[in-house]
Amino acid sequence: MTRKSVPWPALMILPVVLLVLAGCSKPEAVLPATTVKKVNIPAGIAGTVSEYADMVGGEPLLVRGYGLVVGLGKNGSSEVPADVKAYLVRQMAKAGVGSAMAGTAGLTPEAMLADKDTAVVTVGGYLPPGAPAGTHFDLLVEALPNTQTASLDGGNLMTADLRIGLMTGAVDAKPLASGKGSVFVNPFIDSTLPTEQGKLRSGRILNGGMVTSDRPVRIQLRTPDYRMAQLIQRRLNDRFGPTDTVATAQSPSLVALKVPRSYARDYDHFLELVAHTYLIDAAGEIERHARQLASAILLPTAQHRDISLVWEAMGNQVLPAIRPLYASDNDIAAFFACRAGLRLGDALAGEPMMQLAAKKSSPMQLEAIAELGKARGLIKSVQVLRDCLAGDNDMVRIAAYEALLRRGDSALQSFSVGSEFTLDIIPGDQNHVIYATQAGQPRIALFGRTMPINRPAFYCPPDQLITLNANQQDPLVKVCRKIPRTGQSSEFLQIKPDTSELVRLLGSRAVVSEDGEIHGLGLTYSQVVGVLQNLSKQGQITAKFVLQQPPSMQRIYPFTTGLGRPDRPEDAPVSQ
Repeated sequence: MTRKSVPWPALMILPVVLLVLAGCSKPEAVLPATTVKKVNIPAGIAGTVSEYADMVGGEPLLVRGYGLVVGLGKNGSSEVPADVKAYLVRQMAKAGVGSAMAGTAGLTPEAMLADKDTAVVTVGGYLPPGAPAGTHFDLLVEALPNTQTASLDGGNLMTADLRIGLMTGAVDAKPLASGKGSVFVNPFIDSTLPTEQGKLRSGRILNGGMVTSDRPVRIQLRTPDYRMAQLIQRRLNDRFGPTDTVATAQSPSLVALKVPRSYARDYDHFLELVAHTYLIDAAGEIERHARQLASAILLPTAQHRDISLVWEAMGNQVLPAIRPLYASDNDIAAFFACRAGLRLGDALAGEPMMQLAAKKSSPMQLEAIAELGKARGLIKSVQVLRDCLAGDNDMVRIAAYEALLRRGDSALQSFSVGSEFTLDIIPGDQNHVIYATQAGQPRIALFGRTMPINRPAFYCPPDQLITLNANQQDPLVKVCRKIPRTGQSSEFLQIKPDTSELVRLLGSRAVVSEDGEIHGLGLTYSQVVGVLQNLSKQGQITAKFVLQQPPSMQRIYPFTTGLGRPDRPEDAPVSQ
């Protein structure tokens, strides 16, 4: 699974000077210390790296570009500004479009841009802090303003270069990432309403961005001080070494960082720990400060997350100070103490964390469940998570599913559907739920080993994307789709009246077998999710539909449309 970037903790947000100049081979300039704004450090994290320094390259970095979405049938447009058109023609020629060697001699870039099956879009996303090459991230796409593109639903973005700014020159800055994939359009949009139709012009590409150049991260001291730079170097190497040199003091102002191998798949967590590393290393000082924080975390004004990270960055020597908190009546303090203990390998933190995960009245239940998903060595927690799957709280069930998925639990059945998404089937035959992600890896989860399609059934949406028909006597369900380019319908395919069978039929590529039969209807992930949402809403599948709410993201373009429903809070999954 791809990593999802963890933002800098809210109370730790420090001014960050982004010195990355794409395509420039010169070293990054160091701003004079007098230009860096001083910050007030919360008492709970005083004495850490963050009191004295900022991260350079430690924030998400916006990258953007122009791209071409194909597969829109007649919903695209041929309108494109001259400079953008020239840029895309060059990019498509580099990719082999119109090349006899690539087998596309009869298809020129100009012809593709003029076809209403395509639409030119702006593409953007945020590179995660310190992300190495190969890291994936989500993208937002938007049809160009003042064009006739009606909808991006069903479209696929051809590979597009992403840079710090939107550029169309003959010689552009070096790309920092690339993007491609199928467009996910909000399935809650009612395309029959004129006020909603504009929202079809934007969408998300789940995991569609890929970092192509490593993002270096360095620590910049606010006041140049070589002794402090050396202290930071020593403390970080002592804590995260000795096999890797993770910090190198390059000057009185800069300390270079290298992600250690043990954190290669968890680099964002490593950056959090670096920021929370306590620098005073006099004899007994770490233990004394750990006890002070153990008292501070019980206060109403405590910065719980920061204190837990400071403990974790200190290492195993803090365990005697935090163990008494494991059984605290203060669930928040108990959770964050247990979290630090578990991450430091303390087996004694396991039982109280499992109790929090099973405690329905606890404000930390969901976070405790998520933490058990990371604690792979805690074998007993698997049964606790499986028990949470069977409850009546949808959010708890989804959190348990995601935790078990992270652990690779055998109770979940997973199927790859074409190259589009993964289908997960969760055991249980009550309280059926259909859950779909709209951030990170595209996944559809069916809570229920069997989830029947109720008969008689007939479904044909206004756009006539698919037609589903079944009567009470027929043991099979018939399904066909509209072919976007011609508007004609495919032949009917038959499946058992089961939701998992329907998902696989809809999402699998349309291929002809050796016996001449067609298998799969080739819908995109977004389209499959939309069909399931509608069938649930109409009662043809007896299951609640829950759409994951994506993490808060800064709007890349002022005209980008959010994917949540307006009648739902943005910090919770969308269900109906």
